[in-house]
Amino acid sequence: MTTVLVTGATGNQGGAVVDHLLAADEPFEVLGLTRDPDGDAAHALADRGVDVVEGDLNDAASLRPHVAAADAVFAVTNFWTQGYDAQVRQGQTLADVAVEEGIEQFVFSGVGSHHEDTGIPHFDSAWEIERHARELELPLTVLQPVFFYQNLEAFAEDVVEDGVLALPLEAGVSLQMVDVDDIGRAAAVALAEPESFVGERLDLAGDERTLEETAAVLSEVTGLDVDAVHVPIDDAYESFGEEFTVMCEWFNEVGYSVDIEAREETFGFEFATLPEYLRDRGWTDKDGMAAVPGWVKAM
Repeated sequence: MTTVLVTGATGNQGGAVVDHLLAADEPFEVLGLTRDPDGDAAHALADRGVDVVEGDLNDAASLRPHVAAADAVFAVTNFWTQGYDAQVRQGQTLADVAVEEGIEQFVFSGVGSHHEDTGIPHFDSAWEIERHARELELPLTVLQPVFFYQNLEAFAEDVVEDGVLALPLEAGVSLQMVDVDDIGRAAAVALAEPESFVGERLDLAGDERTLEETAAVLSEVTGLDVDAVHVPIDDAYESFGEEFTVMCEWFNEVGYSVDIEAREETFGFEFATLPEYLRDRGWTDKDGMAAVPGWVKAM
């Protein structure tokens, strides 16, 4: 049985990986790394059969016994909570321990197109981690998810109360998106078939929509009239912040270019489309809305 150490096990991506490892046809032993093994989220994992272990990505010594006990590692770091330097340091520390302990597969989840010269800090930080892992000659599988569907939940209140979806995307620009759950599913497939996935770098996407098309899907699913609002880049720096705005500038000028059909062939499953994701998450018509952030206040 393959033992996998999952970092961020109580978070979104790590949690999705745990879900799919536990549901896999071939059984895995799952070690869930957390800084708070006594928290509710950790207890919930333990109740499902996860071996919850305490460790800190800033402390190599705390990671070593858990990496040593594993055959493979799923590695994810968080720019948004840690910042550039700390995120890079955490990812590189985990990679260092993994090579010292002879790990058989190191699955790193970064950002779509992070190996390109984007100039976007949270793309560049992921690339620094990957380059370090490659220099160590780790048996590496790199997953590069594009813009998360889950990010749309930050705009739910505006969708409901004002009937607008406002983003600094230009008219006609398509944005590729993906469900975090499908990142977990893809990671589980890669971990089940290391002979096919070690050495691969794979962008992940499930759908591609312009802002107008996304607003139209929201209108159809929710039953609300939702309009697309193209926020000028100069205004976006103040309202969205520099990091998000710089990313949207790159979306407008370059953008993701995942071959979604080919990626589905690679992993052997269909990635969720935007309408499927919204319906699954409860973005239903006004008479049946579930507790997506924003809906409750609006109701």
